[in-house]
Amino acid sequence: MSVFININPRYLADKIHSAGSRVIYVSPGLDEVIASALINISKNIGVDKVSVLLDISESVLRYGYGNIDGVTLLKENNIPIKDAGGTRIGVLIFDNEGVIFTPTPLLIEAGKNDSTQPNAIQATSEQIKDIISALIPQEDYQEKQGLNPYPEIGVTQVSSQQIEKVHAEINENPPQKFDVARRVQVFSTAIEFVEMKLKGCEIQRRTVSIPTNLLVGNVDSVAKKQLKAGFNIIEKGSSLSGDSIRNKLNKLKKSYTKSIPKYGNILLKSKKGKFNEAVVELNKDIDEFQKEVEKSLEGEIKKARERLTKMLTPAVKENPPSELSGQIQEKNPTDEQVGKYLEIKLGGIFPSANDITKAMSLSCIIKAVTYETISNEKFQNNIKEAYPLINWDQMFEEYDAARESE
Repeated sequence: MSVFININPRYLADKIHSAGSRVIYVSPGLDEVIASALINISKNIGVDKVSVLLDISESVLRYGYGNIDGVTLLKENNIPIKDAGGTRIGVLIFDNEGVIFTPTPLLIEAGKNDSTQPNAIQATSEQIKDIISALIPQEDYQEKQGLNPYPEIGVTQVSSQQIEKVHAEINENPPQKFDVARRVQVFSTAIEFVEMKLKGCEIQRRTVSIPTNLLVGNVDSVAKKQLKAGFNIIEKGSSLSGDSIRNKLNKLKKSYTKSIPKYGNILLKSKKGKFNEAVVELNKDIDEFQKEVEKSLEGEIKKARERLTKMLTPAVKENPPSELSGQIQEKNPTDEQVGKYLEIKLGGIFPSANDITKAMSLSCIIKAVTYETISNEKFQNNIKEAYPLINWDQMFEEYDAARESE
């Protein structure tokens, strides 16, 4: 006979039915299969020969150590239940035989039926005697003077009120279905959200706001509209644009993340190490780009000011703002005066090269997926569509997350 064995509720029920004189059942909880077996055997050998010790609490039911239906079934059939609060080990004694087992929390995993995956051991005769003495010491108290006549656990009997209270709590807020919860567990161990944001590198999009009092005279309406929207510091196609960095970021995202509509980008945890290495490399590229920009950006800013000055000079000269005409003796300003005026006005709106480059950075934030999000069936389907090369069903099997205990 093997010492290490695999058991499930059906196995335990069969052993209970085989008893002829005694049954002791200790566990955090039970289901209808075991409850029915205990009820049936009590009719054959007597209720007083059946001892049931359980942890009657909401947490036990939420973890999936049993269900409330099994508990109420015992109570309805007048099977006494002794309080074994906090118990997380299982024992079944039937006559002079017994097993010691690990109850399965169905919230975490489904029961296993593979004999190569033991979850119990056959109790020896000495162990059975010790367990009986610990739970029902009164039987041999007269024979062994000095033995504590009180059981180690299960001193008090569970009341109807205690069962009703737990029943009400479960009805008010039912536990998540265990197969769904375990499926969620698989996803939560596989994916994370990642938020990436490139800041300050798209210099070609940097603009300056033109003072409205400079948009005068014969500056045509199209030019006015463009200038009101902002004047680009860097001309389109400049080597200083951040296109190269943006392209590298997009390549990194495409390689390691998937976009889930309405949720964001998802990263496989198994690729997190490689992803972090790629982020480090991209940050190095940003540093190099920053140094390159610093070398020539002041020249580009100067060119931009000259372009804007040239664009505005004719209109300002023809129709000088009151701010300009009030500072000269002549009726009309000279080219030199217009140039100096624009130099002063535009000098305050253009940033320095350092102002632009110091803002360059890559923000990368990784977040855990919330239970509410990952338990959404549509979100789960989106994940499967995003990663069609992953055999998710196999992963559920590996985590014992696809099937309920038999």
